[in-house]
Amino acid sequence: MSKKSKSERQKGLLLTLEREEMIQQALRFSRKRFKRFEEIITQLYAGDDLSFSFTDRRIWKINECFEDILSRKKPGGKRLLRDVLIHLADRSELVTGEEYIQVVYNAVLFKAHWRNDLFNWKPHSKQAMGQAKELIQYLFCTYQVPDFLFVCFYETKSTPHIQWLIHIGGGGSVKALKDIPIPFTQKMRHYFLQAPAKFSIVGALRWAQVKGWKGEDRLAERIAYSWLGTRPYGQEDFWESFIQLLVNAAMFNHNKITELIDYIREAKRENESYNLKGRTLQSLLRQSDTWHNRYAGNKPNKVWTLCGIEGYLAVRKLDMVVIEELIEARSLAKEGRAMKHCVASYAYYCEKGRSAIFSMRKYSEGELLEIMATIEVSVAAQRIVQARGKANRIISGEARKYMQAWALQEKLNLGPYL
Repeated sequence: MSKKSKSERQKGLLLTLEREEMIQQALRFSRKRFKRFEEIITQLYAGDDLSFSFTDRRIWKINECFEDILSRKKPGGKRLLRDVLIHLADRSELVTGEEYIQVVYNAVLFKAHWRNDLFNWKPHSKQAMGQAKELIQYLFCTYQVPDFLFVCFYETKSTPHIQWLIHIGGGGSVKALKDIPIPFTQKMRHYFLQAPAKFSIVGALRWAQVKGWKGEDRLAERIAYSWLGTRPYGQEDFWESFIQLLVNAAMFNHNKITELIDYIREAKRENESYNLKGRTLQSLLRQSDTWHNRYAGNKPNKVWTLCGIEGYLAVRKLDMVVIEELIEARSLAKEGRAMKHCVASYAYYCEKGRSAIFSMRKYSEGELLEIMATIEVSVAAQRIVQARGKANRIISGEARKYMQAWALQEKLNLGPYL
């Protein structure tokens, strides 16, 4: 073995010293973190570099919030955020997780709309989720607000939804809401306030739309949990005509709705002038079935980046179940051919970051035994919206258990009609 040069030895020594300093820094911090958490908040406020401790997601999140509020150039905003976090750290559970810190941060961003002084608030619930709702009601609501609207304070970007909650909580009407992405009738506005808490805000909009056109509850739920319940924006005249077609169709197989939406989305994407004028639901269902059966995905390969949702691994003796993301068009086409469905048509939506497709596979001693399921995740909603076995069959009970464990691991919501 050749001897290292003097410069190489010096470089190695420097790296060793740097590593030892980082270890010592982490040890000093670990002793400190068992003291009052307000000391850490104060350090982050002062701009101290605690990046070595960002494995604690609370610390990473608070640092991110401080940086973001500085970029907004709100006078006194950073100081107010520090004081609020320190105050709540001692008196609530709202600084125990990054999602609740986001709620607090959004509350601070909308300080101008506070109806009561946060520093006088006392929680009644012992759990963080209940306390988050109590705090939002205390600060922004004089009147009752639909439960599904509270989720807006968990969003990582300030959206019009927070303004909606503040408006309704102050006694404002749904009619006066700004930026509603779909045309609303008086009946739809009524149903919007009655939408069940289980829906997302966008899902509640779709549910109210179907109910306002006298659609039955089952259809309204299906639409709320479909792709239309995650992407309500654009081409609304077209999608209105589609929903009305379903409402007027009376009896049909509701399990076909997701497949039908897939077919119509792709038809509209490939031909902008495509419309539903003169078409019946029966003819659309036939065309959808034909398209799903023959789609081979024989198009130029496309590759896209990972969506950020981790996969899953379960080992059972000699067997292993893996859930992994497919990130190229050829992989989708191969999956579709093996499973006899049209997942290859999702390449465009995966490339745009709207959907992510995962394949659940079982191996034994390194050999692929079977593809158990193909799973679609709505990236924006962080929700599993589709899971299909071979030839679009419902997935097995075994596959469902693995999917549920993965959803729990990655904090994904599960659509009710999987």
